[in-house]
Amino acid sequence: MPVPRLVFALLPVLLACVGCGVAEAEPAADDDPAIDAPVAGPFDEGAVPAELADAALKVRDQPIGVRMAVISELLMGTPYLIDAAGEGVAPDLDPPARYDVFDCLTFVEEILALAIPSDPRNAPMVRNSLRWGQDRERTYENRHHFMLQEWVPRAIENGWLKDITPTLGETHRVTKTVTARTWSNWKKRALFELPDARLPTGDFELQVMSLGEARLIADQIPDGALILTVRNNKGYIPIVVSHLGFKVPSATPDEPLFRHATKMGKTPRVRNDRLKYYLEHVRWYHWWPVDGVTILMPQEAGPRVARAVARPSSTALVRRAAP
Repeated sequence: MPVPRLVFALLPVLLACVGCGVAEAEPAADDDPAIDAPVAGPFDEGAVPAELADAALKVRDQPIGVRMAVISELLMGTPYLIDAAGEGVAPDLDPPARYDVFDCLTFVEEILALAIPSDPRNAPMVRNSLRWGQDRERTYENRHHFMLQEWVPRAIENGWLKDITPTLGETHRVTKTVTARTWSNWKKRALFELPDARLPTGDFELQVMSLGEARLIADQIPDGALILTVRNNKGYIPIVVSHLGFKVPSATPDEPLFRHATKMGKTPRVRNDRLKYYLEHVRWYHWWPVDGVTILMPQEAGPRVARAVARPSSTALVRRAAP
């Protein structure tokens, strides 16, 4: 019997039907059908699989791009599923952490959670900060549902990420003005179980690099850098970020790879695409064109992790196979 799911919690941020968990949507090709991948196994209560914990420990002294690549390699081929995580209680019964399925954002969050700390037992500390905020209660209302307005700026403010887009090439500033009326007029608004007062309003900004410029400097993007797909700024839609993944090295230095949980192709899953191919692929999205990309670099966080070691989370378990 399939496990019941409350898809409404994040469905409105999908739009192109290639969800990013608590992010906004991954762009699907105009002719790609909207197919949800099946659940691959039972829900995970948050225990880090032993092979992931071992991999994280083995490479903990390597640069962060190496750590992200090695840890995420073990998750290649994991099925894609919209709204893969939640709070474990109503209105989103999905567990806070699982490893049997991912969407684009829960995949990135989990890799950062395992790669940033020096000890995988501290993964929940990073994950919880990215998803709900520093020392905030893990509730649906506190979740960072919106990439532009919440997830990106708070991850930067809390020191997990740094916007390096302007350091890599020519960029332009995208300013998004969101009002209460923007939210009320948005046809997807009703799918959020949030009070009107909770929806973020104001002026929000991103530095965006054009797709053409990004292709030119693709091999200069540091390993591990997050690459966010940014759509054209439509005044009547409160979101612009639609997908994210991260750069991993390849055997051919001038052909870097983009690793992401994606609905692209016939089998939605965690996979690699040549980064330059991906940047060319999204150029042809016509119904909601792609403006460019924003590039965020994960930051080392030794002092924060050192403090957290003294108070490891009770959910920071390591799951090992029975002998």
